[in-house]
Amino acid sequence: MAYTITKIILKTIFGKYFFDPFYIPMVKTTRSGRGFNYNIKVKGVSSRKVSKVLWRLRQTKVLEFLEEGDDKVKIILTEQGKKKILEYRFDSLVIKKAKKWDGDWHIVVFDIPENKKSARNALGEKMKNLGLIPFQKSVWIYPYNCQNEVDFIAEVFGVGKYVHYIVTKSITNDNFLRSRFGLN
Repeated sequence: MAYTITKIILKTIFGKYFFDPFYIPMVKTTRSGRGFNYNIKVKGVSSRKVSKVLWRLRQTKVLEFLEEGDDKVKIILTEQGKKKILEYRFDSLVIKKAKKWDGDWHIVVFDIPENKKSARNALGEKMKNLGLIPFQKSVWIYPYNCQNEVDFIAEVFGVGKYVHYIVTKSITNDNFLRSRFGLN
């Protein structure tokens, strides 16, 4: 529950710039005897809970707060905070399907060394969760563009240099693949 509320609060603060490490929001505040009250409204979450989460994020050095005058605070995402947002982005990663299939097959191939076996297994598991299917042991296939997502996953696991992306119009077993993806 706290994980979800924290994610929602961070998205509320950073808005559409949630993944932009250079965006620094200004939040209106009011002073009280116990510090600042942040004017951040999150639907379904009490202002007290928002303050508690912000306090925890500050204590755990995910966010940094800099006073800007009497009633404004600059909220800065620390390096640790950037890692936390990357974790949230990774957890909620999805591949957006085109409305109409363009006939291209998107193939991911990799040859990850044995000493990075856990990263190889995690990469395969995440691709499976995203809907790619294994064509061979280290060859995965998908009917829609997923290069950005695959590149992101490979970088998160530190195996980007071993992962390659191919787009082709023609492939054997085309009928089998079309039926697996519901493209008939």
